[in-house]
Amino acid sequence: MNRRGGLILILALLAWMTMPAGSLAAEGAVSRNTVGARKIQPHDIIAIRVVGEPDLTLERRIGPDGTISYPFLGVLSVEGKTTSELEKLLSGMLKPDYLFDPQVTVDFKQYVQETVSVTGEVNAPGPVEIPSDRKLDLHEAITRARDLKPTANPDLIQVTREGWEKPRMFKYKEILGVTDPSKRFYVEPNDKIWVAPRIF
Repeated sequence: MNRRGGLILILALLAWMTMPAGSLAAEGAVSRNTVGARKIQPHDIIAIRVVGEPDLTLERRIGPDGTISYPFLGVLSVEGKTTSELEKLLSGMLKPDYLFDPQVTVDFKQYVQETVSVTGEVNAPGPVEIPSDRKLDLHEAITRARDLKPTANPDLIQVTREGWEKPRMFKYKEILGVTDPSKRFYVEPNDKIWVAPRIF
């Protein structure tokens, strides 16, 4: 390989390594190892495959109300389910009336990036993306917002979540002191994290 050809190959590899995850998701079915136990939400696109049944193998965009339409079964509510849970649901609904032993697989074709909001006395306030392959704890969420400002009150970190009657309060030192992953506080999509200012 000549020098010019080698340079082109190196540039191509660098472009591939720096390609955003969202771009990959748009090109084909997203590996279930990548998304883990991610739950289906409105505007995701899922690929449903039933072995030997081309009429039942299709893609569907999740509607704003969290539903899809599916042959024979009509409108189904799928929001909040994992792909594995939807596989079991479809398999159970298709047999025995329509198929004797349906082999169903469901994968994400494209998905909406889940985020939490981190505001207040942090260096980079705004939305923080939740990794698609694992959970995000409170400390990492704050770290991804470039940590606390010198003007932050480390004893007053508030987390608000839909469905809670009131926000939960945390102290930064207590968050740092939790080393057991099973005891960490993990954020959920659309959580609102606010770091209060220090009162001088």
